[in-house]
Amino acid sequence: MKKSVVFKCLFIFIFCFISVQIFIVPAYLDNQERQKKDELLVSFTQMQRLMKLTTALHVNLFVVDPDLLSAGDKWPARLREGLVRSVTLGHLHSSEAVRLDRYRAHFETLGFKYYTTSTFDPGSKTHLPAHHFLCGTRLTVHIVEWFNRTKDTVWHSEVRWRHPPPLNTCVLDDRHFYQHPGLYDNFHISKVDKYYVPNPAEKFLQDIPDSNLVECNLTRADQFFRKNPPDSAEQAKLFQRNARQIIARAKLYLDELGIPFWLSSGTCLGWFRQCSIITYSQDVDLAIFIRDFKPELIPTFERGGFFLKHVFGKVSDSYELSFQAGDIKLDLFFFYEEGNITWNGGTHHETGQKYKYLFPTFNLCWTVFLDLKVRVPCPPQPYIEANYGQNWLEPVTHWEWNKSPPNVRENGVWPKEEWDEVIQVF
Repeated sequence: MKKSVVFKCLFIFIFCFISVQIFIVPAYLDNQERQKKDELLVSFTQMQRLMKLTTALHVNLFVVDPDLLSAGDKWPARLREGLVRSVTLGHLHSSEAVRLDRYRAHFETLGFKYYTTSTFDPGSKTHLPAHHFLCGTRLTVHIVEWFNRTKDTVWHSEVRWRHPPPLNTCVLDDRHFYQHPGLYDNFHISKVDKYYVPNPAEKFLQDIPDSNLVECNLTRADQFFRKNPPDSAEQAKLFQRNARQIIARAKLYLDELGIPFWLSSGTCLGWFRQCSIITYSQDVDLAIFIRDFKPELIPTFERGGFFLKHVFGKVSDSYELSFQAGDIKLDLFFFYEEGNITWNGGTHHETGQKYKYLFPTFNLCWTVFLDLKVRVPCPPQPYIEANYGQNWLEPVTHWEWNKSPPNVRENGVWPKEEWDEVIQVF
């Protein structure tokens, strides 16, 4: 009797278990799959409606999302299939265009919650909307405002929230176009499928990691010139114009050679302290990592009208080049990396004494100096303080290159038998 009851109970349990597996579980999974497809459809439909709306409003948006662009010609399909939770678009700001924040009500009718941040634009000297976040239940659209900076460059600001959106309202991708301002060469926009993208997309993607923008401090520069009025003599103005031309020509040749460079020494101090050239310096200082040196550098500059004035050191140790262009000397310092120290060398051409200038390690960022896109050490202040000390704000007209810098160290003497190689004065 007991066995039959047990068998009946076991049979009922097995029957129920199999019924659940055959009927209920598939139905549940089908329902989950339908819900997922419905959500993806809602996401894609919302994106389509947004693009139709902006087209109707004559608002030109283009895709800058690195994850999508790096998918090559498959990225439109990824968007259609709803495989992304956030999309980053770009919008080129112009004085004639209607500001996107005025379309807030339009965006909200599509089911988005709208948030925005602003920035100070040096070009227009006004505060303007910088980032727009359209947050839906399944999709967040981040629209980055791009501003013309010079005739050859555009830039975007970092995200600075005054009132951040509530938690879980938006999917915020803070990897790109978010943490810091970016400076880019001008790019064209072309159509792929139904969307616009930067062209060529490959170069745009390559530029993203190297786009960090550091501005000179205009407030500090204004305070500096209130205390130290700029030299208004015609000779000082002429030097500024000529120095700008020297930097532009050097940039042209180094860019053609694919050699990254940055503002160094007095030229870097002028940018950081006063956003301009130090007129009494009478030279231009640029720097290059020795790993980027190419033998074609000297003949390229000579063909461009620069006269080679001296060569000190050798590529493996304390290399330094100096060119003359008109009345202005251009110094190219080469930097060596050793652990957590970066240094460049110097040589006394009469005694063979070697010097080493020590700097903390640094990265390179972009800036706009004299309307030119150039690199500077990043962060800049430790670099400046290493070379000029804590009192870098005070002008110093008498400067001894081998004694005044606080970071200079004697580094031995070149052997006499090497002088013909390591001390070349022309």
